[in-house]
Amino acid sequence: MLSPKVPCQIVAPLIALLLAVATPAYSNEPSINEESITFWSGGAQLRGSVFKPQGLQPEEKLPGILLIHGWGGNRSNLNRSFAPNFASKGFVVMTFDLRSWGESEGFLLNTGEIPVAEEANEVSLKAQHLRSIVNPAKMIEDSRAALSWFVAEPNLQADNIGVWGTSLGGGLALVTAANDKRIKAVVTQVGAVNNKANFLMIPDKMVAEWETQRARGKIAPYPGPESAIPGFKGYPDMIAIKQYDPAAYWQDLNVPTLIIDAEDEELFDRRVNGMALHESLEGRVENQYLVLPGKHYDIYRDEGYRQALTAAQNWFLKYLKK
Repeated sequence: MLSPKVPCQIVAPLIALLLAVATPAYSNEPSINEESITFWSGGAQLRGSVFKPQGLQPEEKLPGILLIHGWGGNRSNLNRSFAPNFASKGFVVMTFDLRSWGESEGFLLNTGEIPVAEEANEVSLKAQHLRSIVNPAKMIEDSRAALSWFVAEPNLQADNIGVWGTSLGGGLALVTAANDKRIKAVVTQVGAVNNKANFLMIPDKMVAEWETQRARGKIAPYPGPESAIPGFKGYPDMIAIKQYDPAAYWQDLNVPTLIIDAEDEELFDRRVNGMALHESLEGRVENQYLVLPGKHYDIYRDEGYRQALTAAQNWFLKYLKK
């Protein structure tokens, strides 16, 4: 069975808008402790990291920040270039690998027969372990599971958390914040936050046909190599991507929001993404629209990286450390 395949001339420029794999600047914060952790999301075991300032006493509690990576990324980049820098400002910070990326488990596709039973029982399962799947619906579920694990961290102020996301993770951060009152501040960095506008070139009728084909077993339940776009990491689930609509949550966002965009953003139209989000929040929610010089990937290196990091640090200091 094959996965739905859209002509490259339609998909390639659209897939690009969510990709964030540029090499970022690095940090070396010697006064920070890092701990590896595991947690569960939708039956899969995911892996993450927690960063804290050294010397915290058991009774000390600090505000927290949850970091969400982008398409094609993993927590290792965040662990080097962002998490220690946030922790050094007096925050407990969590990073994690989205399902099927980095060190987290992927999706299991059963390839054998499972006996019918009325009660739960142990079975021997023959399955494929699927990796590098891009499914925003599952990624939102993973982000929620990460937050659910994070709030029980002993040194954390569980109702005083910020969420930061970059590129695809910027939209995931927005949706996560809109759905949880424990989130008190948001930073979305070069975020694709208006999927409906970004994917207008893929007709809804085509997606409905794919859904029917998937339900009837005519195409695979998960995308695979045949759905890959040359030059891009992973296997996009175009049904899930087309149905993903972070802009539908703009009206539910009611916490201070920092929107960081690249002035010469080339991967999507920032006027209907970050700029439109800023305009929708104006007069209702405290927000700032920060436009930095350069293109999409300039935000991950040199002066663009330093400016974006400093702005995010100051935003969380202002709204989480009252």
